[in-house]
Amino acid sequence: MRVRHYLRVYLEFIKRNIQVWAEGKLDFVIGIVAIFLTNVTTIVFFWVIFQHIPTLNGWSFAQLLFMFGFVALTTGIWHVFLTGCSPWSMDHLIRKGNLDRYMLRPINTLAVIIMRNIDEDGFGDVAAGIMLLLYSSSMLGIAWTPQMILAFALLMSGSIMVIFAITLFISSMAFWVTTVRSLMEMFWSAIRFAEYPMDIYSMSLVWILTYIFPIGFVSFYPSQFFFQNVQWMPFAYATPVVGIALLAIAYASWRYGLKNYTSVGH
Repeated sequence: MRVRHYLRVYLEFIKRNIQVWAEGKLDFVIGIVAIFLTNVTTIVFFWVIFQHIPTLNGWSFAQLLFMFGFVALTTGIWHVFLTGCSPWSMDHLIRKGNLDRYMLRPINTLAVIIMRNIDEDGFGDVAAGIMLLLYSSSMLGIAWTPQMILAFALLMSGSIMVIFAITLFISSMAFWVTTVRSLMEMFWSAIRFAEYPMDIYSMSLVWILTYIFPIGFVSFYPSQFFFQNVQWMPFAYATPVVGIALLAIAYASWRYGLKNYTSVGH
């Protein structure tokens, strides 16, 4: 019953978002196209590089496209469905006192904050990601068998959880600091590291991007499953586990912050 209730609430929010999109059709299209073209710019950059070199530290053009497509799809899904509790949003909710309204509703506060917003701009990332993955996988000879599709779903879920966990943890810091926007900007700049193979960086940076700031699990490590790269395969298998562990830590931080939250109106 509880799950059905949440689904009904989410469907209602989806209907409201669609109504808003229908009222601003031009903005809806422009936002999606703009994000899509941003991805195209990066692809052109890769293409220009590979006109001068055969591989990048042993990685082919097709492999880079696959990893970039994985990042685009992961961030795109997060962008569309999970930015309701992004640091930018939480910053505003807490400073303006609007969080109080959601805390009073008979539903999990985090759930309702997430469900209330569906950001259509992220569809540009989703579209680019799907196209890149299909194109690059055909170049690499990846056969999308039912087993491969299931593996992709599990690894993609793990990657999404990693991004969501990191952003949720940053959002939870808004309960104690004045603003977390700068931290989110830093994270969004750092996510660019996930667009390239990890082994082009120094060993110390690879260690940081694996164990301290684990954005290596956003694309590079899960992609190795499809490349059948034995060297990195254990990390690929660990992606869903890392995502669940990080999400548990981030949610605990969120719960603790919410428990100790004092309304700006009090």
